[in-house]
Amino acid sequence: MLKINGKEYDLKFGYTFADRLTKDYSTDEAEGFRRLIGQIVDGDPKALVVGYRFALDVPAKSLPSAREVAEALEADGIFAKGDEAFKDLFKEMQKCGFFKMNLNFYLSSVKNQVKSAKEALSAITNKDDKQAAQVSLKQAEAMEKEMKDRLKKLEA
Repeated sequence: MLKINGKEYDLKFGYTFADRLTKDYSTDEAEGFRRLIGQIVDGDPKALVVGYRFALDVPAKSLPSAREVAEALEADGIFAKGDEAFKDLFKEMQKCGFFKMNLNFYLSSVKNQVKSAKEALSAITNKDDKQAAQVSLKQAEAMEKEMKDRLKKLEA
């Protein structure tokens, strides 16, 4: 529940939430869901605003502005919680089955990047290309480990 301009709103992190992220938060570099999860694990305060805003249980045309949501979060003391604010948001998100499925899909795609990098490395015979592929593999493995570690901290 979030109170904005005197009105209370329920929060839902299901399909509508994911759809809003895809339509309104995606960039050329990242799909909206992945972008938000990355910002949450990085501790970006804007992720709190986006997460809560897109979870509001209202039709899109009635969605309060990001500024209104940020002001409501400030008034509720959410930003004063520091890292706990991200944990609280993530816990709320995980209560939704659709969100969990989306998160598992995302984590599986990160895992597939590592698998693909390993497969590419095994097929390369040129020494210079092999070194570049090894770097790519190490980066993919580091990204996977970092994501898992950060998600564990959010779940703690």
